[in-house]
Amino acid sequence: MIQNKLQEALSEQGFSDAVALEAENSKAVMFSTGEVAYGLFYEIKQKRFVLRSAAMKTPKEPGEWRQLSMWLYDEKENTISDAESIANDFLEIVQGSKRREMVKTAKKRRKKDEENNADPQFFLNRLVPVFPELRDEMNEERIVYGQVRAAIFAKEKVAPKCEQLAKDYPDSEPLKRLCTILCDMYGAGDMDTRSVIQFGVLNNIADEAAIKNITANFTEDCDLRKVYKHARRLIGKKIKPEKKKKEKKVEARLEG
Repeated sequence: MIQNKLQEALSEQGFSDAVALEAENSKAVMFSTGEVAYGLFYEIKQKRFVLRSAAMKTPKEPGEWRQLSMWLYDEKENTISDAESIANDFLEIVQGSKRREMVKTAKKRRKKDEENNADPQFFLNRLVPVFPELRDEMNEERIVYGQVRAAIFAKEKVAPKCEQLAKDYPDSEPLKRLCTILCDMYGAGDMDTRSVIQFGVLNNIADEAAIKNITANFTEDCDLRKVYKHARRLIGKKIKPEKKKKEKKVEARLEG
């Protein structure tokens, strides 16, 4: 009963269904968002219910548990009314404004961390809602090569789809969504992701009308709006690595 009441309340905050936990001398379940978790423990020897919270080490592994509330409960002596009182106390804690804000903050922090470290695979995954067939094509790529070769995959699979969409449906919602993803991922991605977007995708769209339709949908604050013209000037050109400058030798003379 206590578990079910917690489940109902925490589901509204984006927590997972209860997952059984291994705990010494206890029956326990965990509710998690991937960033934070609540644990409901019944310690058999001490005959008590304990509500705990923890930050998640990984999306599935909780860190150190911190006790939030504890109630003695002996099935032989206590009643269902006592159990309801325990449930209400636990609900009051998890539904409190401070703890709700803590959960929201943890989610925002993870989202920001993910986006600020967005790699090429993260970028390609973001394109699947626009081009669902990319999911199967990426799986085929993994089967054949053991991984998705981001730059080649962008050139051979992504660029043609973007070009076709921009040519055939210049005012469509999918094109607007694509351009939003390109802008977001260019701003939030690492250097490899930016290169894949510029040189893997945009520089492999040959049709000028298509590229014009794409860039017309870039937002005002989109960094790509400023750099894409420079990137297109490099199409067909070989870029040599910068030569390392020779260091001047400095000789010291001792005059006596």
